[in-house]
Amino acid sequence: MDDTEKLLRRDYASAAEAMKMLNVRAQTLYAYVSRGWIHSIAQKGQKEKLYLREDIARVEMRSLARSGHGAVAASAMNWGEPIFPTSITEITPDGPRYRGWLAADLVRSGTSFEAVAELLWTGDLNTRTDAWPVRKPSAELVSLAQTLASLRAGDNVLESFSLVVLLLGMRRGSVPDRLSQGQTLPAAREIMQTVVACCGFIGLTQKYRPMQKGQSIVEGLMHALAIPASAENSEALRAILILMADHELPPGTLSARVVASAGGTLHSCLSAALCATSGVDVGRMYDRIEDFLGQPGSKAVLVKRAGQLHARGLSVPGFGHPLYPRGDPRAAQLLDIARKRTQQTRQTRAIFQFIDEMRAASGLFPRQEFALVVLARAMGLPTQAPAALFALGRLAGWVAHVQEQRAAGTLLRPRAKFVEPKPGKLA
Repeated sequence: MDDTEKLLRRDYASAAEAMKMLNVRAQTLYAYVSRGWIHSIAQKGQKEKLYLREDIARVEMRSLARSGHGAVAASAMNWGEPIFPTSITEITPDGPRYRGWLAADLVRSGTSFEAVAELLWTGDLNTRTDAWPVRKPSAELVSLAQTLASLRAGDNVLESFSLVVLLLGMRRGSVPDRLSQGQTLPAAREIMQTVVACCGFIGLTQKYRPMQKGQSIVEGLMHALAIPASAENSEALRAILILMADHELPPGTLSARVVASAGGTLHSCLSAALCATSGVDVGRMYDRIEDFLGQPGSKAVLVKRAGQLHARGLSVPGFGHPLYPRGDPRAAQLLDIARKRTQQTRQTRAIFQFIDEMRAASGLFPRQEFALVVLARAMGLPTQAPAALFALGRLAGWVAHVQEQRAAGTLLRPRAKFVEPKPGKLA
């Protein structure tokens, strides 16, 4: 078992394990499944189904909720009930809706990423939003970029983004000075343009490639990644950034709000969000999907790999989203763009056939992570690109959440319930 697998928990339980965990009979377990409380998946060639452990834990919390509010609060922190109000993004069966605008429609209408970012920040959609002014990088930023390039920053791309963001903040003065000056949106635009330039770390040149005057974020990305500035690539990148811009309260967003509630600067909030996103269950999920896909010669190869994971109680990385039991609309839209690419390889066709097989055999649908990896492969992007593009798009949403949290004026400080430690050595 490698180090990554040690970090992964078993995702599925057998029926016997599920009944033991919940202390219920088979009929009750099946009732929970029929109500949609617990998701089950079929195993090819076997009668017994597997049950998602996270869902089982949530049902267990529901039964404990009668004992008081503590159990309710605990379950809310894990795909549970909403914990505070937001006016930024609503999760709907058709995907995220930004300030009342469906993200999928914004992609289809040709809206620029800059206009979507401004929509998240101000609540107004101006489809004529121009490219943002580009600032010349400072000597300190160039020096840091050179250092990061020498350290193979592309292998730790989100952490590299975090360091660069912190430097941008430090150049704007002390924490009290930055908070008193405001300038949140100009700083946000500078941060995002700088992150675009840092995407050069994972491009062919593996160097920091600053945006040029008059370039849009998408145009700067194509320059940084050293890919053809074609309409096809532009459309794909614009769709990725818009669809990834916000999605309620994943770890990165929650981290940004926590730091904002404690009086942190925009740069500190975004740096914290990037670090929270860099773990194996979020930003590194794209790496896990890449490892799973490998170089598939056929659908059968991927089906066999999926079966081996299920046999060990592990999920196929990039499949099954708790908020979208009938499929992640963002993934469907990205996959549709990938299918329409002018060049289709044998490997790409095998992946699409595997997606169809997973839906038919197990009732599982791909998440945005899986679709983003597939589209990045179709575009010929490096393996680090999906995580970088996700983070770049999500920066727009994080800025909006920092603004909203500051306006709320409350400190996010949950309570912890002490339990006696179990005997044995602590890891």
